[in-house]
Amino acid sequence: MHRRGSRLGTVRLLLARARTARARTACARTACARTACAITACAVTACGDAPPPQAPAQAGLIVEAARGALQAPDTVRAGWTRVALAPSDARHIVVVFRLPGPMRDDTLTAWLAALDTLPVTPAPAVAMGGPEMGARNAVHISLTPGHYLLACVTRGDDGHRHAHGGEHRRLTVVGNADDTNGDTAARADSLVATQTLRLVDFAYVGPEQWTAGAHVVRLENTGAQDHQLRLVRLREGATVQAWMAADDPDTLATPVAGMARMGPGTVAYLPLTLEPGRYVAYCLVGDAASRRPHVELGMLRAIEVR
Repeated sequence: MHRRGSRLGTVRLLLARARTARARTACARTACARTACAITACAVTACGDAPPPQAPAQAGLIVEAARGALQAPDTVRAGWTRVALAPSDARHIVVVFRLPGPMRDDTLTAWLAALDTLPVTPAPAVAMGGPEMGARNAVHISLTPGHYLLACVTRGDDGHRHAHGGEHRRLTVVGNADDTNGDTAARADSLVATQTLRLVDFAYVGPEQWTAGAHVVRLENTGAQDHQLRLVRLREGATVQAWMAADDPDTLATPVAGMARMGPGTVAYLPLTLEPGRYVAYCLVGDAASRRPHVELGMLRAIEVR
């Protein structure tokens, strides 16, 4: 099932936006790669395992994405935080990146240039996750006190990520690490995982059969690279093989939910509701060495919901 030839149609369409920039930014990639090497002088350790989050207040962290800008609070309290993207006419994927400390404007500019061209998250930042499929679903991320950057990694028609054009915003997290965003009533109910998926290089490890209904999926990146989760529901009569070989996979599946890229060692939670049917989980993050999307390296899993 994982032969490269059987998935070329799907991968071609899913990566069309990303590939439009290659011819225009070949030289920029080389320069930004050198910049990324310079930035790696500061090392960041990803957040380790963490207990299930307490349910935050309804507001959480709401991010509004518009052409050339992100709108969000400048400061939030530490703790498990519900991160959501406000509805928008355009497609946006906002990632929460943890920084080792305050980042100067010139350093941030260089880091954003590296993010625009490299397939991996440039050091010294760590990707913590975020809403992968726009306003379809919120995610829950553990934010410890420190400095963060919100950035849209969607590529526009010009081949550049939206963050390159201004869709990024600094975020400061204050308070104790065990603080929780929410009032007393919200903290009383724990957000307990009903399913767990481990993200490894290059596969999803977890059950192949799930029950229909509401779920909270715990995502653990135990691999050495960034990984994401994109989940689609196959249409009636469609098969995984047909979806993989399709020139237009959107005709055979409906997007359901997703978690944006998570760095090694991070944990996040994805609440979602599933109807009976067949689903496909896959990852489009690029491999650090080959630049091939992880789905081409086998990071794809069929899930049956009953």
